[in-house]
Amino acid sequence: MTRRLTAGIALALAFSLAAPAQEAAKESPSAEEIVARYVAARGGADRWSEVHSLRATGSYSAFSFKAGFALLRQRGDFYRLDFEMLQSPAVRARDDSGAWGLHKLLWPEPTRLDESPYNPQFEREAVFGPLLLDPTTRGVSVAALGPGEIDGITTVGLAIVLEDGREEVWHLDAKTYLEVAIESEVVDFTQARDPVRQRTFFDDFRPVDGLVLPHWVEHEFNHRLEGMTIEAWELNPELAPDAFSPPAVDPSGDQ
Repeated sequence: MTRRLTAGIALALAFSLAAPAQEAAKESPSAEEIVARYVAARGGADRWSEVHSLRATGSYSAFSFKAGFALLRQRGDFYRLDFEMLQSPAVRARDDSGAWGLHKLLWPEPTRLDESPYNPQFEREAVFGPLLLDPTTRGVSVAALGPGEIDGITTVGLAIVLEDGREEVWHLDAKTYLEVAIESEVVDFTQARDPVRQRTFFDDFRPVDGLVLPHWVEHEFNHRLEGMTIEAWELNPELAPDAFSPPAVDPSGDQ
């Protein structure tokens, strides 16, 4: 299940609008109204404040290969994704010492990723809860872009500027105010270090114990697709203190 944008968008510089009538343009909600509706649609700030950890499991697809994955999140922007790439175990994670990764072709031993462009990307992936739950606290600025359309879905757009200056464009369903797609720049870890445009698509939102969470996420970048089909979300699982930390490496070579 792949969605394509009906028009390209230059981040924070141009936005391709579906020719709305002047009346509709006048009625376009402000950025503050859009954010408030989005937060309510995802379950509300009060319910999110009660959640301290999340676990998701399902299948992860990359390079035409599908295998299981486990995603852990914890308040404080702790993050760990265990999956497979090129039929080899892989990890992308962040603990209290920062980001780290593991993959036999990229980082054959657990490797701290404290340099750009990898570190900022991992830091963004690690954000706990919806980014727009409290944009001011996170140093995020938000501007309304008006109506648009993606794959026949009428959307409202938001230009997002992160605290470090990186930019994203969010497309929310104009009826539900849930994510349809997010435009950003990322690094393809299997290729060059130069940033590439990524489009992340969301679908199959379902209520989970008071939250509303996607059960299908797909990343489109650099002529590649990677996607998650989430079979289960678990709220507030008890996680081990070292759940997000890399395994110790024995000098002898045994972990």
